[in-house]
Amino acid sequence: MKKILCLLTLLVWTVAASAQENPLLKQMLEITELEINDGEKTISVFDMPEADQHHYYLCVGTLGIGDDFVQLHLDPLFQLFLPLGDTLEEAQAKLEEFRAVAKEPDGTTLEATGCLALANPATAEEEPVYLTARRFIFTRNVEFSVKRQGYVRATYIANNELGSMVNGVKFYRRIHPDEP
Repeated sequence: MKKILCLLTLLVWTVAASAQENPLLKQMLEITELEINDGEKTISVFDMPEADQHHYYLCVGTLGIGDDFVQLHLDPLFQLFLPLGDTLEEAQAKLEEFRAVAKEPDGTTLEATGCLALANPATAEEEPVYLTARRFIFTRNVEFSVKRQGYVRATYIANNELGSMVNGVKFYRRIHPDEP
């Protein structure tokens, strides 16, 4: 029993010692987070600082797999990350740009860059992400989609949810005026 306990302790120390070199374990400082439908879906804005630089990202959660109309949520691991900039001001401006897509006519598309990654955006390459205005009966949504050969991976975020993210970043900027 002592050998197993010592082995597990050694394994934990090894992982902790290599955490700075491992991109899966990069530090992510949450700016604002929103849980939708009692935690069914989570979107967040966070900072991944490196040395003296800040890198702000929007995580829109997991994506469904399907076509332009039907999406099945089969992948609970990979999430879509979109870079927002290197300052909180840039991050807020980019979020407001994403939110403005919802107010456009149905089908209007904006192309941005992002990555579909396992734990954080440091683990994958950037690719085109399409933001499309979608109107339903009483809501305006933005569809975040990544087009693959033969299928589409997508998720929807309501205009008011994006507004909550913008307000969260504004509030964070007021609380932390010294942060870039």
